[in-house]
Amino acid sequence: MDEPAHRNHRTGTSMARDIEADSYLCGRLYAALAELQRLGTGEHHSLGRQETLRKLAKEPSKHLIDHLHKAGKYLVDAGRRGQGSPAATVFRSLPDLLPTGRELPGCLRDASLQERFQAGITAQRAEIAKAV
Repeated sequence: MDEPAHRNHRTGTSMARDIEADSYLCGRLYAALAELQRLGTGEHHSLGRQETLRKLAKEPSKHLIDHLHKAGKYLVDAGRRGQGSPAATVFRSLPDLLPTGRELPGCLRDASLQERFQAGITAQRAEIAKAV
């Protein structure tokens, strides 16, 4: 008998649950990258702009991938600004914030997914505040 179409055949979990978990992780990933960029460039960083956040929250893979590629640069820049230790702490958290075995979601336009994304941001900011 075939599995229901709403199941993820690789993980055995529901696809709705996967996208909700990925939405939350993307929010956490955004918060970590934004903090890393802020430590490297100062308060006026691109990920800190509300319009950037609005775009990114709707299409995370389109916008977060570029910042993931720049994470090493943000780390080096933070070290040059005397922020190396807190930046290293944030940098080391990045692998744990990526969906396991999947790409970042392409579209999070649903209200419930946006709520999960925002919850991820809040959780990661709290985690960063404790860690640095």
